[in-house]
Amino acid sequence: MSDNTITLQIDNTHFKRDMERFAKQSETHFKKAIREATFRMVKHAKLKVRNYTRSSKVKSGFLINNITPTIMSNGLTGEVISKAAYSQAFEEGTRPHGIVVKNKKVLAGPYRGRPSGWNVSKGSAGMGFATYGKKVHHPGTRPHPFMYPAWKYAIQEFEKLMRAALK
Repeated sequence: MSDNTITLQIDNTHFKRDMERFAKQSETHFKKAIREATFRMVKHAKLKVRNYTRSSKVKSGFLINNITPTIMSNGLTGEVISKAAYSQAFEEGTRPHGIVVKNKKVLAGPYRGRPSGWNVSKGSAGMGFATYGKKVHHPGTRPHPFMYPAWKYAIQEFEKLMRAALK
């Protein structure tokens, strides 16, 4: 019988130096990829919100201005948060629900910006107002996802950046 052994010999000091250099280089590339992917996610999320709200009646930019990035853990973690209180409702939509007056006599607002499908009293419409009564049934809102698509985009960008760094 022949001896079929495989011998692998590694120069420990040379290998160690190469691994330390690779770890430093990779950590730098990794941190750069995290930072870049995080900021691209913010940009993509803001762009999605801008596209959804382009033709809307509200133009304050509050939701867009409250999408903020944070880089933490010495550059190894990127986080994007939407701090607007209604972010989840915008992202996921809302179910139909009732709205009841608390501190007013009736629900009212400008006639021009009234929600479609809500009953408006004819007398108030002539004066430019829309009064709805003490209780209304809100039909809900459809979802406008902006964070999830931005997260998916950022993951793809991160993978591309890491592949390019490891070449």
